Amino acid sequence: MTMRLTLLLLSFAAAVPVCAQTPLDSLGAEELFLRGRDLAFAGQRDSSRILLRKALEKSPSYADIRILLARTYAWDGRRREAREELATVIANKKGYRDAYDAAIDVEMWDDKYTAALKLCNEAIRFFPNDEALLVKKVRIYRALNMDQEALLTISILEEINRSNPEIEPLRESISTKGILNSAGISYSYDWTSESPRPNQIAALQYSRSTRYGTVIGRINMADRRRKTKLQYEVEAYPSIMSGVYAYVNYGYADTAGAVLFPAHRIGLELFFSLPASFEASIGSRHLYFDPAPVNIYTGSVGYYVGNYWISLRTYITPGDFSFSRSVSLTTRWYFGDGNYLFGKAGGGVSPDEDRFIDSAGAAIYNIGSTGIGGGIQYLFDPFSSVTASADYSRQELSYRRGTYMDVYSLSLSYKYKF
Repeated sequence: MTMRLTLLLLSFAAAVPVCAQTPLDSLGAEELFLRGRDLAFAGQRDSSRILLRKALEKSPSYADIRILLARTYAWDGRRREAREELATVIANKKGYRDAYDAAIDVEMWDDKYTAALKLCNEAIRFFPNDEALLVKKVRIYRALNMDQEALLTISILEEINRSNPEIEPLRESISTKGILNSAGISYSYDWTSESPRPNQIAALQYSRSTRYGTVIGRINMADRRRKTKLQYEVEAYPSIMSGVYAYVNYGYADTAGAVLFPAHRIGLELFFSLPASFEASIGSRHLYFDPAPVNIYTGSVGYYVGNYWISLRTYITPGDFSFSRSVSLTTRWYFGDGNYLFGKAGGGVSPDEDRFIDSAGAAIYNIGSTGIGGGIQYLFDPFSSVTASADYSRQELSYRRGTYMDVYSLSLSYKYKF
């Protein structure tokens, strides 16, 4: 009897560990994470944290689990614990965007905007053209009453994507005493293998940011082959609706005695922000030469990936019996707030680059041309920036078809915001 009782107790003891094993032990870290995420978003955060901690026991380096755990702490006001979890991720997984994003949110929710700005600057060093991070930076500056810095950041955001729907609401929320104006000067120096005399273009411009978009006034002066002419331009980028803005341009030049610019220039284009970091545009340029005006149709597709922006643009010029076209590919690599390197390559003559117009007038848009170039935009401080570029092209002579010349170009521009 005693032996039978002992065996029964031993059997029960052996069965206890099996019976004590919970269903969670049989689940992997990924399944625990997914179930914990569903519970967190359903408002059951205590239950969510049980699953998330269990998942971290199985996979301590799984960053997304720890970030979600930190967010649940933050949602419940447990900011210290949230910071500890996020600090672990940031220390162990350098440059992980989601960790920075959550850490910035925690500091903003806790009204610690100086700490939030520090984290935001660190994140933007890894992701300089990340629109969501730049939007957060604007809001942080706004909370710190740093309106000029906020408006500067909005202008950087505009350079990356003018159709971002956050731009106008952010600008309207900021005092009009901030940076709304800018003035700039630019100079281009071109020389060719056909002529020892250089071609030069200088420009002065003033721009003003308004609640409806940016308006620019510009004066261009061209000096080619001992002939000098002025062109006057007005340019605007009005916001049409969320995710859509326009480009509108008109230029006038006196062409008496020399055709260095078209007598009238009209540019119209619509830009659209698309899902998955794409953007697209469609528009036209109308150049009025005497006696043959030129109508040019254009479209572009742009894509943001990581720290890069890639854009493909084409211009199509219909003719009486055929049409000509040009194609250009431009890439930017962002390495800081408003700073980027760029490169470009293409074939054909662009109506947005009028430096090569001469006595050929409209015929210039039907010649053959291929080229490459590159440059840099760099911000010295929140108010001043410089852009420099160098280009080379192989261009057909308008007066001797089939014969090509080498064209070299250097450009430098400076812009000051106030």
